[in-house]
Amino acid sequence: MASGKNNLYHPVAMDEEKIATKAYDRYGELYPEQFRKFSDYQRSHVLEDFRYHVRYLRESLAVDDPAIFLDYVSWAQVLLTSYYLPANTLATSLVAFNEVLLKELPEEEGLTASAYIAQARALLASPPQEIPSFIRENNPLAAQARAYLSALFATDREKARVIIMEQLDRNVPIRDLYRYIFQPALQETGRLWQIRQANVAQEHYITGTTELFIAFLYDRMMKESRKQARKGRSLVATCVSDELHDVGIRMVADFFEMDGWDSLYLGANVPAASIVAMIQDHHADAIAISSTMPYHIPRVYELIQAIRADPATAGTRIVIGGYPFNLMPDLWTRVGADAGALSADEAVEKVNRLLSS
Repeated sequence: MASGKNNLYHPVAMDEEKIATKAYDRYGELYPEQFRKFSDYQRSHVLEDFRYHVRYLRESLAVDDPAIFLDYVSWAQVLLTSYYLPANTLATSLVAFNEVLLKELPEEEGLTASAYIAQARALLASPPQEIPSFIRENNPLAAQARAYLSALFATDREKARVIIMEQLDRNVPIRDLYRYIFQPALQETGRLWQIRQANVAQEHYITGTTELFIAFLYDRMMKESRKQARKGRSLVATCVSDELHDVGIRMVADFFEMDGWDSLYLGANVPAASIVAMIQDHHADAIAISSTMPYHIPRVYELIQAIRADPATAGTRIVIGGYPFNLMPDLWTRVGADAGALSADEAVEKVNRLLSS
């Protein structure tokens, strides 16, 4: 497990299916009356949630910090109530989970895991906190972002397109459409999904339509970016393998283009070997890596290790971002990157600074 002394990322071996199944069985033993009342649908969610318990706890152990696991528990507390499970299901599941881990993990890891679970159970003693809207009042295009999202929830793609075109006609920069309409609208969709006010189909529709609009704006963005001096630098922008959330990294690639870079956008779920080959083939000066799901941090770590291990790419500047790196601002240092960024703007600014220093 990770050591607080060296503050690095150390992958932790945990058999997800074995531990989840044992925890599920132990839950049934500890709370037989409640377990018997569960429908097959509810039981399937309890077992699946034990798998998620393992994934998120494993990453907290790997970074020697409970933040990832505690954030997951806060998220799950809101989500599980929407599955019509008893209010105490998450808390009681942690009791069973803890018992199994103390038997399955090496002693030191088991004790650390137990301490993190104790913090999580204390967190659950308070009512779930309401998640505020991501379309905030300090957003200069808040009204347009709300109208855009409302149109997409009504599957009125044409109305959403008109909202975007009206902003272009008012000379709103493309980067501001990304910052103030697309990004907060997508984040708000995720929030609404978590509290069960949006379903998976709606989330996919809104994400897919936003990707269409980004593609529609690409030619205009490229024409505008070519009017300024090019920097003669290239960037590879990619998600790690298994990571399917690629809208954010697409925006990062476009922000680099708008800053005078040549961006090579690879998209979602790209194997590490292919990414390293792309850096080599195009002599990329930098790479931007995105991971939205905390349990994909091992993929980020493995990719950075592969980049550093190859003499042809070892000096490539690496900036990383995504939800877990927002949650833990120093996480980028632990996995071996050169910088972490909370936004596309910050990624551009930090990489430019790295290359000029």
